[in-house]
Amino acid sequence: MSHVTTGEMCITNLDYAEIAAKRLGGKLIRGQKTFEWFGKWLDDWQEERAASVRGVNPETFGQCDHVITMNDAEEGDYEIGLVKRADGKGYDAVYDLWGPGEKLEKKFGVGLRDLKTEIGVVTSMKTYGTMGYQVKETKNQQGQRQVVIWK
Repeated sequence: MSHVTTGEMCITNLDYAEIAAKRLGGKLIRGQKTFEWFGKWLDDWQEERAASVRGVNPETFGQCDHVITMNDAEEGDYEIGLVKRADGKGYDAVYDLWGPGEKLEKKFGVGLRDLKTEIGVVTSMKTYGTMGYQVKETKNQQGQRQVVIWK
């Protein structure tokens, strides 16, 4: 079955996406033009998360500009394709969540939520760092991760 979806994000900085993927146990492969997925669109999934419902042309499934894969990927595991947006303002993350794709959501979060969060953390730290702020990643008393920014 093909259950191709898109992560709820627009990736605008590949360097930051690369750092975020690495922090979560993945890697960015720049210039890889195809990503692993079921390999055939069956038009068998029409839920809200379906990429075809979100406006992605099923004829382009499997095609991309860059790939994020898991460091511990095995043969047959699926990948995340980074596809240049029509407006030219970044990349959409497209992947198949069925079968082997479940591993992607375990590693990067449902809907790539954890990857999106990690990209946000990296972006904040890098952006404020270049603006002359001190930036530190730490844990609060409850053990929750925090990014502390000060001048």
